[in-house]
Amino acid sequence: MSTFEAMRSEPLKSIPETFAGVDVFITGGSGFMGKVLIEKLLRSCPDIGQVFVLLREKKGKSSGERVQELVKIPLFDKIRETHPDSIQKIVPIPGDCSLLKMGLNEDSQEKLKDVQFVFHAAASVRFDDPLCKAILLNTRGTREVFRWAKTLKNLRALVHISTTYCNPEIFDIEERIYPAKMDWQKAIEIAERMEPEVVETLSQKLTGFSPNTYTFTKGLAEQICYDYQQELPVVIFRPSIVTNAEREPLPGWIDNFNGPTGLLVGMGTGVVRSGCIKLNNHINCIPVDVSIKAIIIAAWKRANSVQSLPLTIYNSAAEVHKTADYRFLVRDGEDLYYKTPATQMLWFPGGLNAPFKLLYYVLFFFFQIIPSMILDALLKLSGRKPMLLRLQRRIFDATISLMYFTENEWVFKTDNFRALQSELLEQDRETFDINYITNGLSTYFAVCIIGARRYLFKEKDDTIPAAKKKMRRLMWIHGTIKYAFFLFIGYMIFSKFFLPVA
Repeated sequence: MSTFEAMRSEPLKSIPETFAGVDVFITGGSGFMGKVLIEKLLRSCPDIGQVFVLLREKKGKSSGERVQELVKIPLFDKIRETHPDSIQKIVPIPGDCSLLKMGLNEDSQEKLKDVQFVFHAAASVRFDDPLCKAILLNTRGTREVFRWAKTLKNLRALVHISTTYCNPEIFDIEERIYPAKMDWQKAIEIAERMEPEVVETLSQKLTGFSPNTYTFTKGLAEQICYDYQQELPVVIFRPSIVTNAEREPLPGWIDNFNGPTGLLVGMGTGVVRSGCIKLNNHINCIPVDVSIKAIIIAAWKRANSVQSLPLTIYNSAAEVHKTADYRFLVRDGEDLYYKTPATQMLWFPGGLNAPFKLLYYVLFFFFQIIPSMILDALLKLSGRKPMLLRLQRRIFDATISLMYFTENEWVFKTDNFRALQSELLEQDRETFDINYITNGLSTYFAVCIIGARRYLFKEKDDTIPAAKKKMRRLMWIHGTIKYAFFLFIGYMIFSKFFLPVA
């Protein structure tokens, strides 16, 4: 029996029993983690009440239409097969966290009055968002969720999903709140009253020269959690870099190119041919299915606590021995995408890593800009839309914005996070097991590559043989051009210095 169980005078309900007949509310439900959270709750807590998902209108589609699209993705295949009626429990709520009162109308507020669990995952994860926009969504949005949560009479747990990098200037992160860089109320007031352009000119000074607006505004949001801890049953959950699912519901499932996925896919398709990273630095990744199960356990634990608890923080991060360094990704990644290449490969994989920025700019220009200009010209001549230069612009911007994180390395204390496993009831241990990277890093990233083929490129596994043939053909072309280039340079040097002048 765990210490958590021993504190109770009555039998502790399992996770599915705790969520049975209970309504939950989720912000950020269309995001990477939000989708997996919805799926896991529906699949593993089949008697759950209604799952309310806050969604804004986007690209002319209503919140209802967006939910209909959401449940058609492969992530929900298993639910459609085993519990098709559960899909009907997803209830779209029109709204937007960047608006006051989340943009909720009276009808929506009435629907939500019996909610017992709130998962606040909405945030802009763009590093280059203007400061005003980031404050209104990431910081004020959190305040609006908390203000609304105070109206819920039966609220049992509010999980605020933060990030382990909300204090990026500290490299040894404990599971505690760190001093604020700025008063969150003052930050919201500035964003509401000042012109966005004026705020942007002051952004470096206001943020204390934070690496980006995302980490700064997520740090402010944690201060809101701290100030509301006596009024709400809140916990802070900090994931590190969230990567593809390790086991469930689909091994390798991913819907973005963030983190090591982007690096592996970029190198594997021949699009990324230069970099500026410290190869010995480790990148801390946590599988999305592991993080989501831990979020649900944290909510269950907070809801079943018999006494008022201090604000609990969970660093959902990998232990050092389960993290890969960039050298590992570059070296082993090469073997992995040789085994399962993508048919959308543009060139044979390869390239160089620069030890300093200036050299990176040179390599990027010659290895990525010039080839992209040539290929875009060929696409235009063939009547197709050129797109490689635009893609390289995005890659360059992403590389620069991430440079602070590739140049530095963090260690995260995870005592609270790891303790969640031991506090599970016996009947929940299999369904909510949060052991991770159980078969080694190479196996995990092999699944990552396959997942990228299946879910990002929409390529079937039976196309792998054709992709291997294409890779061999590109290897021959690449080698021919490379050796022809060196022969030409050699000839020019020889003719310049060794052939007699006529």
